[in-house]
Amino acid sequence: MLPDLDPVIPLLHRGLALQKDGKLPAAEQVYRQALGLAPGHPLTLHLLGTVVGQTGRWFEAIELLQSSLRIQPADPKAWNNLAVALLDAGDSTKALEAAERALALAPDYSAARLSWASACFGLKRFAEAVEAFRALVCHSSAPQRLAWFGLWRSAAAVCDWDAMGEAALGLSEVIASGDMVLQPFDALAYADDPQLHCRSAAAEVARIMEREGVNPYTWERSARPALQRRIRLAYVSADFHEHATAYLMAELFERHDRSRFEVIAVSFGPDDRSPMRKRLKAAFDQFWDVSQDNATAISQRMRDEGVDIAIDLKGFTRDSRPSVFLRKPAPVVVSYLGYPGTMGSTAYDYVVGDPVVTPAELAPNYVEKVVQMPATYQVNDTQRVIAAQVPSRVDEGLPERGFVFAAFNNVYKITPTFFAAWMRLLAAVPGSVLWLVCSDTDAQKHLRHSAQSHGIDSSRLVFARGTPLAQHLARHAHADLLLDNLPVNAHTTTSDALWAGVPVVTCMGQAFAGRVAASLLNAVGLPELVTHSLPEYEALALRLATNPQELRRMRAHLKAVRSTTPLFDTERFTRDLESAYVHMHERRLQGLPPEGFAVPEILGAGMQPLRSVPPSFQTSP
Repeated sequence: MLPDLDPVIPLLHRGLALQKDGKLPAAEQVYRQALGLAPGHPLTLHLLGTVVGQTGRWFEAIELLQSSLRIQPADPKAWNNLAVALLDAGDSTKALEAAERALALAPDYSAARLSWASACFGLKRFAEAVEAFRALVCHSSAPQRLAWFGLWRSAAAVCDWDAMGEAALGLSEVIASGDMVLQPFDALAYADDPQLHCRSAAAEVARIMEREGVNPYTWERSARPALQRRIRLAYVSADFHEHATAYLMAELFERHDRSRFEVIAVSFGPDDRSPMRKRLKAAFDQFWDVSQDNATAISQRMRDEGVDIAIDLKGFTRDSRPSVFLRKPAPVVVSYLGYPGTMGSTAYDYVVGDPVVTPAELAPNYVEKVVQMPATYQVNDTQRVIAAQVPSRVDEGLPERGFVFAAFNNVYKITPTFFAAWMRLLAAVPGSVLWLVCSDTDAQKHLRHSAQSHGIDSSRLVFARGTPLAQHLARHAHADLLLDNLPVNAHTTTSDALWAGVPVVTCMGQAFAGRVAASLLNAVGLPELVTHSLPEYEALALRLATNPQELRRMRAHLKAVRSTTPLFDTERFTRDLESAYVHMHERRLQGLPPEGFAVPEILGAGMQPLRSVPPSFQTSP
């Protein structure tokens, strides 16, 4: 209860009631009124900070909460709310410190323990996060739904499959009760279930809409004459630096036809001052750094600047800003590449897929209308450099001889089922090793322990050291076969392997995230490497590992078609994607609603592919 002696308390009571009802703008107005009466009132600053944070204005929220704590530093709730705002803003280091200040004042404060555990996860201190979330599960006053979720994702990140199984049982009960606690990105790895993914996305959208009080901006659909200017595309992402998305897309941005399109980068990520950042800034007509702007300001700027098509390259992945798109920043909004699934909102008009990742029978699991690219949805950058110098096997920790199974996915994607199959392959191929990418020592420990439980000497697991992309591609020369997994396939990892000439064996699932490798293998002319069950997958991998002639044939195929295959024909892909953009734009100008379509069909109906223009870039040395 709030003390009744303070003259601003009646206003704070009213603001709290509005805030609890989800009426955030009204609550903020009341808190500001109270702050006007008492400018240095710590509780008013605190409550205003929480409501501002709920609307997505995290940096402003942090400043307000810090102001409150400078006046009244012994408030554990304010310290915890500061930790929450810092987590939302992506600063896990300071969030951890704030949560520790809260716990120093109130050791049994379960909400602060949750913030501390979440900060550990953000800092990749996964083993500590596992223990913290496990303790919260047993804490009667803790938010159980969030504790189960935190335990599951932390355990998956460190390959603690016992803890992950325990958490999955708890999560299943929570979800069965109707509480969709799974965040969309995590739902992809939780189950190969496109319906679950759709429900998770819709639930997250509802949370954002309620939390931030989003009032979607609507565009008229009445027909009007086409504007006599270039179509204005805005690519929106936090990944315009050294990142997998940039590695795939840089050449697309450079190859866009500037006689038809004006291309804008809307960047809310960091400037790492890398060569990739420099290349990307040169690739766009305009490069907006909006890292300090909130979703409302970003959306309004895009509307003010007349963006015709806004392309979300993040979806629900790390550092994403879906609230920008829920505000409808452009008359056409497209989800592309970053998130393999539906965004769960009609604010998104289209999702770009292909006949494999988004087949017609799965279209009901998408709120957006599905656009089918001709070969594959994934664009690639043909300037990806493979270092000329290949490190030796010894340098990479590999034995001088023996078959090398590579599994270069992020380890959170590894499941006990597929790992068991890999162990059976090691047992069946004497002298073989499994080459993994993992720097977390706790994850390595769990994986080695699991190998031993399958009767495999743990030394046959080799963990690749961190290295720049060009060197990573070069060391693929030592990999004989890349092993994929479900429910989340290798995505950029698959195209990296194929670009480097390494065959990939995949098992195709039901959801977008589990069908990507199949799409890429079809586009590179190796559909025979796509399997549909674990026994088939295991049998194919064993056959290739024991049949060097067949494996050499596949390697030769990849080398022969690399310059002509649809997977690496960036010029053709760019023209096809531009044709899709034109079709979306023209439907909007004609007053027609979005509809699903296949690019080959719109071209076959008389729409000509856009003319090719010389690329405005130079090949990297």
